[in-house]
Amino acid sequence: MTVTADAPDLARLKRYFSEAEHLTQAARQAGLKAQDYYDSDHFTPEERRLLDDRGQPAIVINRIKPAINGIIGVVERGRADPRAWPRNPGDADAADAATDVLRYVADYNRFKRLKQDCFKDLLVPGTMAALVGVDPDSQVTITQIRWEEFFHDARSRRADFKDARYLGIAKWMYADDAAALYPDRSQDIDLTIDGASAGGNLAPDPSFQDRPLTGATGAGAWADPRQRRLLVIEMFYREDGWKRCVFTGADILEAGPSPYLDHKGRPDCPIEAASAYVKRDNSRYGAVWDMIGPQDEINKRRSKLLHLLSVTQIEARDPSAIEVDADEARREAARPDGVIPFGWSKVSTSDMAAGQAQLLAESKAEIERMGPNPAVLGRSEQDASGRVLLARQQSGLVELANLYGALEDWELRIYRQCWARAKQFWTAPQFIRVTDDEDSPRFVGLNQPILAAPGLPQGPFAGQPSNDPAPQPPLPPGVLGFRNRIAEMDVDIELETQPEVGNIAAEQFGELVSLVRSSPLYQQQAPLSMMIQLSNIPHKRAILDQIKQAVAQQQQDLAQRQAVAQAAEAARIAETQARTQLHGATGFARSLDAITYAHQAHIDASTAGLAPPPAMPTVPFETSQGAMESDQLTPPTHP
Repeated sequence: MTVTADAPDLARLKRYFSEAEHLTQAARQAGLKAQDYYDSDHFTPEERRLLDDRGQPAIVINRIKPAINGIIGVVERGRADPRAWPRNPGDADAADAATDVLRYVADYNRFKRLKQDCFKDLLVPGTMAALVGVDPDSQVTITQIRWEEFFHDARSRRADFKDARYLGIAKWMYADDAAALYPDRSQDIDLTIDGASAGGNLAPDPSFQDRPLTGATGAGAWADPRQRRLLVIEMFYREDGWKRCVFTGADILEAGPSPYLDHKGRPDCPIEAASAYVKRDNSRYGAVWDMIGPQDEINKRRSKLLHLLSVTQIEARDPSAIEVDADEARREAARPDGVIPFGWSKVSTSDMAAGQAQLLAESKAEIERMGPNPAVLGRSEQDASGRVLLARQQSGLVELANLYGALEDWELRIYRQCWARAKQFWTAPQFIRVTDDEDSPRFVGLNQPILAAPGLPQGPFAGQPSNDPAPQPPLPPGVLGFRNRIAEMDVDIELETQPEVGNIAAEQFGELVSLVRSSPLYQQQAPLSMMIQLSNIPHKRAILDQIKQAVAQQQQDLAQRQAVAQAAEAARIAETQARTQLHGATGFARSLDAITYAHQAHIDASTAGLAPPPAMPTVPFETSQGAMESDQLTPPTHP
């Protein structure tokens, strides 16, 4: 992007940054102090010198870092997944595709780890921020902004910065790196550095200084000629919509409307930030700031208690005590085998030590109350059931609900920004891999063209109804429309959060196994594959596939055996039917022979003038309709 004719006023933008630097200086220095306390740097050089002169050890028992890491660990044990919901009837498939897109973006950016780093910035210095953009390959990227490099409108009062007029990044860069990003402005970058006075115009706020500092030459507010480094500002500000400008102390490198659009196609600020707490004067701080007082008390009381136990006070109680040098008597009293001069005795400091120990225990309990308690971390009563542990965890997180709520809201805004970037920049057909199922990845096609059959009539626009008032771009030849076209999806992005329920799942699975073992009816209704699927054993997908193959082979063998048995039964039935038909035909032939013989005898008797024989027998036979009938064979009538 080049600088347009209506370039912004550089002096005004520099004034914005200078205002943010000076008005937030106290809060940023407090953030540096909170970072030092997290890193176990609790004593100033002056305090260490005084302790050394007193012979008192500078003991640091860091209770802040475990408390902060415990709060972050609770987030790690939970689960938060983005979910898209259809906004209109019939958009269920689009919502599923949008959900897959967001999960793919989270996996691509390793968002789970990035969220932990940002959450640490929220807890320690007090503010976290991230920028949602795209890389040269149009992949959606989520980049953490270090709290030292993030600046904002000092008059913003909301914890989510939605009322800020400007947000930005102040980053020290080498001149050659800046020139590589803006090759057409390399000469201006060199002039900016050469025109800066070495060692002068130091930034009053150490959080914005180039670190580590370069000694006598120092780092200027805008440039460091000796190291050839300069401060580059990327600012997003509201002025008839969101705009973007990249500038140094002497020149504008890039300016124009924000290249990132929201879900309605308007220029938007891609930076999402949040603060833990906001004071009355708009200064911001994190959870560590409330822990600094108890932490100082723990360190100093522990050091004082150790000092009282390791030194000995003596005094001359007898008026006839011999004169000795005080330092010599103190050294002898401090030695395990020391000899205390006559008339001198040790002074008991047990009451002071007991008081220091009691106050030390109270300060430890106070700082532990500010972090997650052992019940939240699952370190108490390991034999308790899963439901009991979950109930204790939920009750122990009540005081930290504000911090977790700020993180959840920030994460939701990040996912909505990711969806806006995908709708804007993902226009070409592509496939994404979704690994939400264990060992069973699947591929989702986006912007896939629907090809028309040869000779089929084609509409003038890209899958648009004839009554659509906003025409879409013409379709490519032979294309009827697109499947899962992101730009046309209208969904609502929400966040589904789930606590860590591993203990409850294990407990419920154990109860299910006991129930199956005790009842034969449940053994028949709960196959092995179902039990494995409900369990948490590793590689259960491969085990289920092997069971499925074995069951399929058994069913195939059983089908073959049944087919052979059915064929044998059919052959036996056919043989029985054939024998029955043979017996019937034989009996019918014998009956015909008898009838023929009787008829012939009747004829012979009539010819010989004898009395006619009895009537001839009735012979059954099958008619064409399949019914059994009788036909009487009557002898001929004689004249």
